[in-house]
Amino acid sequence: MEKENSAYSKKVVPIYLMKLLHEQTDKDHFITKHDMINYLSKWGVDVDRRTVYSALNLLEYLDFGVEKVLGRGTCKYHQPVKRFSENELKFLIDAVAASKFLTETKSKELIDKIKKLGSVYSSEQLNRNVLLGKRIKSMNDKVLKNLDVIYTAINTDSKIKFQYMRWNTNKKLETINKGEPLLVSPYAVTLNDDNYYLVAFDDRSKELRHYRVDKMQAIKYSEELREGKEVFADFNIAEYTLKTFGMYGGKQERIKLRFNKKLANVIFDRFGTDLFVVPDKNDFYTVNVDINVSPQFYGWLFGLGKDISIVAPEHVKNEFADTCKSVLENYNR
Repeated sequence: MEKENSAYSKKVVPIYLMKLLHEQTDKDHFITKHDMINYLSKWGVDVDRRTVYSALNLLEYLDFGVEKVLGRGTCKYHQPVKRFSENELKFLIDAVAASKFLTETKSKELIDKIKKLGSVYSSEQLNRNVLLGKRIKSMNDKVLKNLDVIYTAINTDSKIKFQYMRWNTNKKLETINKGEPLLVSPYAVTLNDDNYYLVAFDDRSKELRHYRVDKMQAIKYSEELREGKEVFADFNIAEYTLKTFGMYGGKQERIKLRFNKKLANVIFDRFGTDLFVVPDKNDFYTVNVDINVSPQFYGWLFGLGKDISIVAPEHVKNEFADTCKSVLENYNR
């Protein structure tokens, strides 16, 4: 490698040392000034100890986190605190590997980038042997690009157009409405059951709708300003997802539920602890919750069996009973 000229060398030394300390040191691994000089020499930069000392002072002034440790006749350096801890990097890798909305190729690409956020020593510990190919991964490489368009539209108060896809019996994704683009006003994005959903105001129905981001294609900005601001004036995405089962919409109702105390964990996990629970007889309690009533809510309720029931309103109670009867009749036939 060609030698750098002396004037340029002094400028690049701090950058090289910053890279070296980040990659080759951590709380348990150190390097000396001699190591630094040898490393710089491999890059064609010849320096003396005074130049290295000046560069280290600069990194200390910039709060790069370089620490000097003195020993018997030795002086060594390291960067003990990284931007991410090893456990945090492991968590990020596992989260990427488990994400269904990322393809296997994109997952591997992101995991390789995450590994580089740690030292070479932590990188060895980050080889998680995740079986990406065994997981159900999205076949849509455009999820992250779609999210970028959606967030930009939200920030610029713009509508978006896109084609929406659904699976057919031939295992092929096909457009709905004969490929006619949907025009919606995007307001929020939520991650539910390992899938990204767009929460938007539908201009035609004038209702709140959800769309799986991985099933959106040909997404484009619209020059039209968003509608439905009055609907989202006090919108809270966290509260909304608590009311919605499986991201299926439905009319919001105040539901009074009666449940056995052994289901308290299920109730609080699903609706949070900010609930007013009233004791009833025989180890049962009642609670009022706001729910977007849908077949998915009924399915959740049915799965909990006889230890929970709808008390009110009467029409929701009757609708659930009719749903159960229709399912039973289907099997009786």
